[in-house]
Amino acid sequence: MVDFDVGVILPAAGSGERLGGATPKQYCKILGKPLFLYALEAFEKISYVRHIVLVVDDPSNVEPFLQETNSHKVVVVQGESTRHRSIRAGLQALTKQECDMRVVIVHDAVRPVVPEDLVRQLVLAANENGAAGAVCRLVSTVISAETDGSLKTVLDRNAHLASETPQAFQTDVLVSAYSKCTDKDLDCGTECLQLALEYAGVHAQLVEGSPNDLWKVTIHRDMYTASECLRERSNSVCIIAMQESYPAQLLAENLTSSVQKVESVMKGNQKDTDRLSGQRFNNFIFFHESQSDIENILLNFAPLFDLDTQGLIIHVMEHKNADDLSGMSVYDMQSSGRRMSYEYQKLKKGVVMIHCLDNHTDSYQFLLLVTSLLKAHPLTMTGQNLFL
Repeated sequence: MVDFDVGVILPAAGSGERLGGATPKQYCKILGKPLFLYALEAFEKISYVRHIVLVVDDPSNVEPFLQETNSHKVVVVQGESTRHRSIRAGLQALTKQECDMRVVIVHDAVRPVVPEDLVRQLVLAANENGAAGAVCRLVSTVISAETDGSLKTVLDRNAHLASETPQAFQTDVLVSAYSKCTDKDLDCGTECLQLALEYAGVHAQLVEGSPNDLWKVTIHRDMYTASECLRERSNSVCIIAMQESYPAQLLAENLTSSVQKVESVMKGNQKDTDRLSGQRFNNFIFFHESQSDIENILLNFAPLFDLDTQGLIIHVMEHKNADDLSGMSVYDMQSSGRRMSYEYQKLKKGVVMIHCLDNHTDSYQFLLLVTSLLKAHPLTMTGQNLFL
């Protein structure tokens, strides 16, 4: 348990040249929110974090976003020309706060995933050892080159690790390291753990993390990866089946690995409904046999809707045989889909109708379809009728 105060420095003053484009990557929007806000909001939720210093290129760029969060933990300071100089500016601002912070965390603001359990491990390790850093095993072999571009040597991948953030330090250790380091360190260096070793004599404890969590947005394709990863982490799904349904059971069993939370109400079980009281979901999958059930279902389960987060509502119509579909007009279905799409946008939700034929629907294809819809932007397929 962390029973002392912790501060956080979030460097976000870079130009993002490797990403390309006119907008620095920390301000690029993912799922409607600037990238830097994901890390900031994650640290805000940690109870023992007392103050967060956000180091940016221009404080006026972030003021509109911070006004919406209404956080009392965040202090914004002007960054400098290099990573180390910006972190030092953040450290100076942090030590001026009216709070005795025993440990300071340094985390890149363009790393949107902040695993709380790993943060706790690092904070406790830093408190005991002076410094601690998150690491991952190398995926690619690392080589060094001669000045003419030819191969010089190949490193043993198993003997090296990739340094990531978050990193944590006893406050005095980090202050000492930055007060003693040279201008060359400040201008050319990037590794805080090295400063702690060289100028404070502290051998950081290395804590291995998951490469699924410890990644940063660097080049343009990383934006797509971040979008999918963050969508999965923010997705919560409620599965509601008013009748016995094997596809509904299949989804309940298999979606847990691809979304944050899955709950289900099977056969209208009142105990299931009571269990979900007070919870909110941004995605819903309703299984029913008649389109006339839709309004009643939405009305009954309206208290479970998360109206602050975009999501998708999937209506799964399970038809007993093809005759049920033969009387359906394509025009009427598309018109109905457009009307539903318009109404659901008021709830920040997209809507898709999936028509399934019992005993003919391939279970794997159904699972793949629903998973793909949940990963996509909620409005990508909204208003569409799909058939399996």
